[in-house]
Amino acid sequence: MWRLALGIFLSILPQRWRDALRLNESVPWEPATVLSGFAESLLALILLLYWYSRSVTTWAANALDSALRDGPESAVPGQAIGFSALVLWTLHPLTWLIAYFILEGLVRLLAAAFTDQIFGTFPLAFIDWCYGKATRRPPEGDSLHTPGTRAQLQSVFSTLKEKIIVSRLPELEDELVESTRAGESFVEIHASRPKPEWVPPRVVRIGDAYFRLEQLSQGKSPRPFVFALRRLAAGVPGRSVILYQAPRTLD
Repeated sequence: MWRLALGIFLSILPQRWRDALRLNESVPWEPATVLSGFAESLLALILLLYWYSRSVTTWAANALDSALRDGPESAVPGQAIGFSALVLWTLHPLTWLIAYFILEGLVRLLAAAFTDQIFGTFPLAFIDWCYGKATRRPPEGDSLHTPGTRAQLQSVFSTLKEKIIVSRLPELEDELVESTRAGESFVEIHASRPKPEWVPPRVVRIGDAYFRLEQLSQGKSPRPFVFALRRLAAGVPGRSVILYQAPRTLD
């Protein structure tokens, strides 16, 4: 339990800082980040409601008080005073700052729940980035291959889209479509479920034949996941080869 509680607080740190703590194996980062993202969004939402009640009420009350004393607001209708206070609250930088943390918490929650990615909070990540630039720190470890923020967000949303598609489809047996082009044999595997390890150009063994995974594409329901493979003249068994049990024998 203490590890989960510790992970809730430490998951907001950038990955480099978490790695320095050497707690990767002892902390359940995914569930801890889900709870951390939920708590961040919830606290930010409560703060946003508090900020709304205090600011809009105070601004509207001050404007009405000024109008009653024949101040500049006396020429403004009472309804317009309330609306102007709401517009001012909407445009206020603090409103946008709090709203950002609501959105960040949701992104961190969804990323950990559906893609197993642990995102720290952006302000700390920005501080770490500035420190790295100031000290000319070279990238190391996973930072050499870490995609940018845009690529990470695209990965999160594409994974969420995939989860939604899968949840609506029945689990069916794969369908294989064989074809020949320019003297080469190709096989398309139409599946109702994704195959996470199938990343081009992985080699796939089907029976005694070897294929190279050429392309992933989206097909039609109920088998929207299409894997295009090209038959190889020969293959070498190894740990990196994917062993696939075909629902039928290939020609």
